Amino acid sequence: MPLVTTTIGDLFVMRRGQSGPPLICIHGAGGSSRHWGLLLEPLATVAQVYAVDLPGHGRSPAAGGPITIANYAQAISALHTALGLPPAIVLGHSMGGAIALQLAVDAPQMVAGLGLVGSAARLRVAPALLAGLAGDAAARHEAITMLVHWLFSPAADPALAAEAAAEYAALDPAILLADLQACDGFDLRPQLAAIRCPALVVTGADDKLTPPKLGAELAAGLGVEHHLLTNVGHMPMLETPSQLSQLLRSWIKALAEEESLA
Repeated sequence: MPLVTTTIGDLFVMRRGQSGPPLICIHGAGGSSRHWGLLLEPLATVAQVYAVDLPGHGRSPAAGGPITIANYAQAISALHTALGLPPAIVLGHSMGGAIALQLAVDAPQMVAGLGLVGSAARLRVAPALLAGLAGDAAARHEAITMLVHWLFSPAADPALAAEAAAEYAALDPAILLADLQACDGFDLRPQLAAIRCPALVVTGADDKLTPPKLGAELAAGLGVEHHLLTNVGHMPMLETPSQLSQLLRSWIKALAEEESLA
C-alpha cells in the first residue's frame, strides 16, 4: 500500500495475503500496526490482512478532532470504504477491541466477525496512570514505567518490556493520554446484546489491564466462548504469537467456511 487516502485523512496500512475474507487489524492505545507484525504472515494464509496505524500513531498522520473510540471507529469505517472491501472481520487488541465493538454497533453491515484480544466492553484506566501521563516529564516517565510493568506476564521475555517502554517514550504523550482517556470513557455493555455477528474473545490469564474477569464478561455478553491463554499478559500478539495466530487462523477458517466470506 502503504498509505491509503480516506475521507478522514491518510492511514498507513500493512497488507498481507491475496485470498480469503478481509481482516482489518486494529492496535491498542499508544500502539501501532507493528504489534501485529508476528501474526501477519500466518494470518495471510487464511485472510487478506490489513493492519492499520490509527491516526497519529505509527506512520499515520494525525486526523485532527477529538480522540474518541467513536471517532476511531469512523476512521476504520472510512478505511473500509476507501479499500472497497466487502464485510470484514475486525480484529482488535485492547482499545482496538473497543473500536471493533463500536463498529459492530455503528456499522454492522461492514462487520462480518469480531476478534477481540485483551479487550472488554468497559475499559477502566487507573487514575494514577492518567494523572501521571498528564504531568511533567518525570511524572510521564513514571507512568509509562507503570504501564509497561502491567503489560506483560512474569513469564514474558524481558526484552518485550524494554521495546514497549521505548515505543511509548517516542509517542506524542498527548496521544497516549488521549487514547487512555478515550478507553476510560468507553462502556458498551448496554449494547452488547445488539451485536449479532460471530465473535472470538481471547484474554491472557496474567492480564492486569483487562483481567480475565472482564474478558469472561465480554464473552458472556456476546454469547461466545472465552479463550484464556496461560502465562500470558496483556500483549498476546507479542508474548505468544504462534498460539494466538493458530487460534485466530482456526476461527477465521471456520467463519469463512460457514459464512462463505472467502
